[in-house]
Amino acid sequence: MRLTIPLLINPNAGSLFRSGLKAWLDSHRDAFTLVPTESAEDLTAKARKLAEAGEPVVAAAGGDGTLMCAAQGLIGTKAALGILPCGTMNVFARELGIGSRRFDVALDAMQNGVSQPVDIFTINGKPFLQMAGFGMDARIIKLITPRLKRWLGAASHIVTALRVAMDRHPIITVTLPDGEEVYGTQVILGNGKRYGGEAHLHAEARYDDGMLDAVIMHQESPMILFEVLSSMMQKGATQRNTSAFTNVRRFESCVITAEGKLDYQLDGDYVGTIKPGESAVIERLPHRLNVCVPLNPVPVTPMGRFMAHPMVEAWKTRIKRFSRF
Repeated sequence: MRLTIPLLINPNAGSLFRSGLKAWLDSHRDAFTLVPTESAEDLTAKARKLAEAGEPVVAAAGGDGTLMCAAQGLIGTKAALGILPCGTMNVFARELGIGSRRFDVALDAMQNGVSQPVDIFTINGKPFLQMAGFGMDARIIKLITPRLKRWLGAASHIVTALRVAMDRHPIITVTLPDGEEVYGTQVILGNGKRYGGEAHLHAEARYDDGMLDAVIMHQESPMILFEVLSSMMQKGATQRNTSAFTNVRRFESCVITAEGKLDYQLDGDYVGTIKPGESAVIERLPHRLNVCVPLNPVPVTPMGRFMAHPMVEAWKTRIKRFSRF
């Protein structure tokens, strides 16, 4: 008899209804034991408690930020993280081949898939699963209001990016392990290829190679947007397909400082601001995180990748909503 999987869940999260997960769970009650959580700290604590109790798989429902909270409780344990991706972007789930809101694929990965060890990097002790950004992209995330996000979904990033595009951003210094210093106005770190949904930004990144990939851009805001979009269209940035103002590097650790206040984000959530004189220390944890991945990853064609992008999905939802009137 197959055991039920403990599922960490926020019963009041609006994403449960918007994603269709609540209805899906109603028809898969035998697969899970629901574990309600009250806060990010509570979710992490309950994940750790379940792992220490010997649960082989501990699942979490939510987006990238929620998954990171669960991961914090599971790092260094034998338990594997099961993912039910019901957030806006679901970048980490896409990276692992689960896809976005593909709940049947996610359940199959927990029951019949494999346990894949994933590298975990930290910034000043705060871990992230997929990506981290310093500069303009973090500023955009910081300024997105909950109301705008509810109304436009992932497309809220475009609206806010246009607002931020004219701002001046501080010069960032990335100090590599050998002492080399690389300068930029936007730094995006990737533990995997994807950034902002299905689009690839880090062409050669892998989540199990012990290395972190970085795209460091030294440009004004409008050109940063152009450079990011151009790299995505070319399936990721390499030193061969980027401009002379962009550096692509790989490393295990680095230190980031800035001449002015520098916003940063982890896995799509604004985390904080580094002030002049402060630094962000990026390091890899000695322990990996075990994650349930499907034996047969979700196939994505170029057109399917475009149609599955969160911004396109958001606009399709809006069109359907207006067509009812």
